[in-house]
Amino acid sequence: MEDLCLRENCISVTALEMLGGDFKVLGFLWVLRDVMGGKNEAVINLKGLAESLGVTMQKIYGFIGLLEDSFIIETHAEPEGRRIKILIDSVVQEAGYSSEECTDFIMNYLTSRNIIPGISSNGQTNTVTMNTAMFMGNNFTLIKSFYSALKLTLNDRRQLEYSMNDAGIELCDGGRVVSFANGLKNAGFLSSYSYSKSPKRIITAEIADTPEAHRFISGVWLEFWAHGRAVSVIAGAYSCVRNLHVTLPENEQFEFDILTCAGKNIFWIEAKTAKYSAYLPKYSRIADMLGLPPAYVFLVAPDAPTCEIMQGVTCCNLEGFTQAFGDSLKACM
Repeated sequence: MEDLCLRENCISVTALEMLGGDFKVLGFLWVLRDVMGGKNEAVINLKGLAESLGVTMQKIYGFIGLLEDSFIIETHAEPEGRRIKILIDSVVQEAGYSSEECTDFIMNYLTSRNIIPGISSNGQTNTVTMNTAMFMGNNFTLIKSFYSALKLTLNDRRQLEYSMNDAGIELCDGGRVVSFANGLKNAGFLSSYSYSKSPKRIITAEIADTPEAHRFISGVWLEFWAHGRAVSVIAGAYSCVRNLHVTLPENEQFEFDILTCAGKNIFWIEAKTAKYSAYLPKYSRIADMLGLPPAYVFLVAPDAPTCEIMQGVTCCNLEGFTQAFGDSLKACM
């Protein structure tokens, strides 16, 4: 495909050179910009950010230190968090094109492939919901038992009584499960919630009877997580279009979970909490329509292998996706 790996469009070269070629730190700068809502100055809860990204505070401070040393940001402590000010102009401007142009590129590319774009439900996601989704993905192994039990109550809308003792959750891991339940409650996805501390260690919860709660718990959280992890490693101008309804050739209807333009390169990401293998034949066929190689087509599923190409699609579990996606981006540099 044309312009698949234009280095000057794949990364903000000026900012990367300022950081000594550190790809991950520039990716973290873009995470900051997302958390700040596109503003150049805001107060950020670094501990909450570290938890949502699944990294240590030491790594967060390391990223911030490098950005400060490169005179890209300046920070100072405040009672409610750390105030961060971005000193350089938008990295989008440095890269020579805007995120709006990226979105146009996605739509124009689809049209050139005889795929007609329709409506995108690419709405804003509030911070609490996004943080909860990121926490779920980053800690999925520890919360899987509780999440699976909770998800089973979606159909009959019953109250769940979950014993961490019976589930074999270690004491050192129980805090993660409780944090997840608290996140769901704070996001408005549980209509009732209580926790009996040790020695009982019982969570009682009921899913809120709202479309938002049902969609999130049934699987939308994984889309949010995949989007967040992808954005965390993109350096330079980018745009993500989520839940885009399209008309494929021969009037076939389809919805893309995530289409990302990074450096005038199109990446397609699908997130599935159900058995992923059933989707591979269809995704392989649509990837051919898009003209995208396996390195640009990702299917993320908890039960997928760490990273394996199947039928022209890169299948990743939650442990392998970020690395695999980052490797594809680096190949464009």
